[in-house]
Amino acid sequence: MPGIVAFTIFAFIFTFGEYVALKTKATFSAVFVVGITLLLGFWFGLPPEIFDSAAILPIASILVGILLTGMGNMLDFESLKQQWKTVVIATLTVTFATAGVYLIGQFIIGRDLALAGAPIFSGSTTASIVMTTALTELGKDQLALFVVLMLVCQTFVGIPTASYLLKIAARKYLASDASKQPLKSETIDATGTQKRKPLQLPDDFERPSMTMAKLGLVTIFAYYTSAAMNGAISYIVIALVYGTIFTELGFLEKNALENTKSYGFMLFVCTLMIFSNLANATPNDLFELLIPLAVVLGVGVFGACVSGVVVGRIFKVEECMAICMCLTCMFGFPTTMFMSNEVAQAIGKDEKEVEILENYLRPNMITAGFITGIISIFLAGFVAGII
Repeated sequence: MPGIVAFTIFAFIFTFGEYVALKTKATFSAVFVVGITLLLGFWFGLPPEIFDSAAILPIASILVGILLTGMGNMLDFESLKQQWKTVVIATLTVTFATAGVYLIGQFIIGRDLALAGAPIFSGSTTASIVMTTALTELGKDQLALFVVLMLVCQTFVGIPTASYLLKIAARKYLASDASKQPLKSETIDATGTQKRKPLQLPDDFERPSMTMAKLGLVTIFAYYTSAAMNGAISYIVIALVYGTIFTELGFLEKNALENTKSYGFMLFVCTLMIFSNLANATPNDLFELLIPLAVVLGVGVFGACVSGVVVGRIFKVEECMAICMCLTCMFGFPTTMFMSNEVAQAIGKDEKEVEILENYLRPNMITAGFITGIISIFLAGFVAGII
């Protein structure tokens, strides 16, 4: 198959997935639709060598480190400081739930399946990229397939569960004194001048080609740092950390990948790398993984509920809201935004109540989803080194 034909087929499949996600407001996520479409395609005649024809895997293996550096570059510490309680709750609850997946799951489905599923439950397509890359290199194709199955299916458990609990949290918030407080609006102080950072280059260098070169340099630094540690920490995880550090030092400008208009392409290519594990999957392979899938999702949701209740009480946050912060790991953005808007419109009796609920739900859910995604990358990097 000609490379351009293979690449275009992938592009159309992703377009279809994103269209369905848009029309269903992410009830059917793009990842789910793409995964099912490719799986059925391989079963009904799509050649497995399509990935080789499109040269996806070698390109993705190069770009994945730069993608992670760019994700670290997107961290906004000022916003996270304002939402510190959400950050702490999301961190604690998803860590507890993920630990439960491994500690309990290993006695039911075995160590390897529990270990492979834990970081994927905690969220993020990028965590799946880290895990599938490591598992494929180790020749553990069945575990890599399980990771893909987790990524594709967990939204169908997470979305209805979180939506139900978020409605309870919304009703309780409207009945509380907190909802009677005047709405806060963000104010930006535009009078100050921005101080130049230690490694910030002159503005003349801020061009797409130079930005890509700087992202590449930081990623190379991460690669050799990992090599110096004998791979104890995945270079992909180090790239995420270095992306944050070098942004704070001024070497990388904020949202570098977005500024080069390359983020969408990189995510497209690197996500395709995950689905390469579906090429040779048989119906029997999937059937054998259904019970482990149910165990990981069941234990994970149970852990989210228990940790949400405990941590919510400690920080005096409504328990259902705390549970939902944890469950954002199962679907992430933009579902966090869609769900917040839909619940606000469903529960609010007038425009004022809808606005009150949106201002309460959206910041908590979006921030929590971002944090659980970042945590999942660290967990995936750790697990990839010990599995």
